Amino acid sequence: MQQYLTRMNIARILVVFGFVVGLRSVYFTWSHIGNDLFLLTPESPLALTHSWHHFFRELFGDFGAMIGVLILLWLPSPNRTPRIWWVMLVLLIGFYAPFWVGAPFMIELAAPNIDAEIQHVIMALPPLVAVFLVRKDFYSSS
Repeated sequence: MQQYLTRMNIARILVVFGFVVGLRSVYFTWSHIGNDLFLLTPESPLALTHSWHHFFRELFGDFGAMIGVLILLWLPSPNRTPRIWWVMLVLLIGFYAPFWVGAPFMIELAAPNIDAEIQHVIMALPPLVAVFLVRKDFYSSS
């Protein structure tokens, strides 16, 4: 059993956990489509359909980042390099930064409620911890 509890496998579990929790966020974006409470500019004729744009952008962008990180986490040991680790970190920061980057400048860009904020923390923290947990594995093979 102990041979399976490696730093890399723990990181993989943390990342998969964060990504699975993140599917809830994608669902909530889907449920906002057409909801008048989530229209930023109700007088705009595109307001009702623009949320589709956000849903598809989130869906494909998020899944692209998730698939990329998962591929990099399952690379064979000889292929793990510092550059690959940095790519993984940049993918995750690009994935999670939009949750918080705008809030200091415009409160409207923050999560709509505390439940959403908790959701964001629960989905972001495990993968970010995981990337730093495996940093040594990507730097030791170079």
